[in-house]
Amino acid sequence: MKTRIVSLSMLLALALLSMIPVSQAAKPVPKEVNSLLGLYYGNASVFLLREENGKLQIVFRTDPEDKDFSYANIFPLRKVHFDSYSMNEEGPLLSAEAAVHFERDTDGNGIVCKIGGKRFARDFFPGEGNKVMRIEGNADYQSLKDAAMRAAMPAKLQRGQAGRLVRIRSSVPNAKFDLRYADSNNIFGVSLFDATEAFAEAETVSALKKAADKLAARGYGLLVWEGYRPWYVSKLASDLLPKEKKGMLPLPDKGEDRNTGRTVDVSLYDLSTGEAVNMISDFDEVSVRQFPGFTGGTKRQRNLRDMLAAVMKECGFTQGKEEWWHFTLGDTGGWQYLNIPYGQIK
Repeated sequence: MKTRIVSLSMLLALALLSMIPVSQAAKPVPKEVNSLLGLYYGNASVFLLREENGKLQIVFRTDPEDKDFSYANIFPLRKVHFDSYSMNEEGPLLSAEAAVHFERDTDGNGIVCKIGGKRFARDFFPGEGNKVMRIEGNADYQSLKDAAMRAAMPAKLQRGQAGRLVRIRSSVPNAKFDLRYADSNNIFGVSLFDATEAFAEAETVSALKKAADKLAARGYGLLVWEGYRPWYVSKLASDLLPKEKKGMLPLPDKGEDRNTGRTVDVSLYDLSTGEAVNMISDFDEVSVRQFPGFTGGTKRQRNLRDMLAAVMKECGFTQGKEEWWHFTLGDTGGWQYLNIPYGQIK
């Protein structure tokens, strides 16, 4: 009987915690601390420096296959003074303490972490320390773009139920849009299509409206990075990839879920300010931060990412396994891959 009472108490506590707005559950991290967070490597080791409840933690990965660091060991740091900390490693037979010190560049970014006598260099993620993620693709961009628009989509992809595409804005009026592939702010550095609107299959937009309403109650709006993607845009993206990076995207003859209109790439913005939320990674960032289970960053970033995923799942979406921003409504099996240019959608 006692065990049952404890379990119910725990469930009640969790339910109450879920009602606390994320903005109150985790405070923004001071700039001098945030600029230290990231990935460090050296001495055949890799670890993350993350924030948890205002404290710094080292997340040490012991298995290289643990891509998102979800099974890593966590070591809290105790602050001694500015950029100097101590770390305790306790075990059943001994306890050891090591001094931890950080070095910064002229912009204030942490670039080196020294633990005891060992030195670990920081590997900046895209967008950090003036590092920009770009894929050096085929130089003949315009010819590839023209060829992709003329290409015939494989007949096997045209089988199944054709989704009815609608403007996301029509049903989700408070959504904001940052269509990265309509301009050059993307991993290719060039625009893949010309469009000012994002579209999705009708049922998908209805589900997205439900998610937007739930998020609005918590003070957030949906920031849409991409919705429906015509097959010719998928082909162009694949053709732009160099040979050694073709595996980053599905091959054109297989199509991709975005072609069905039942997939959206979304983030959050703050309803009170209208500003995009500082999430755990940027869109289409090729790094470990893209994984839904990535344990680095700040507690606030992890909370916001997980809140977005929880709300989308409540509304029928499935989160992608490798991209926290990628959500698909139900199963795309049985749905037709579409190749309707944005300008021809009514």
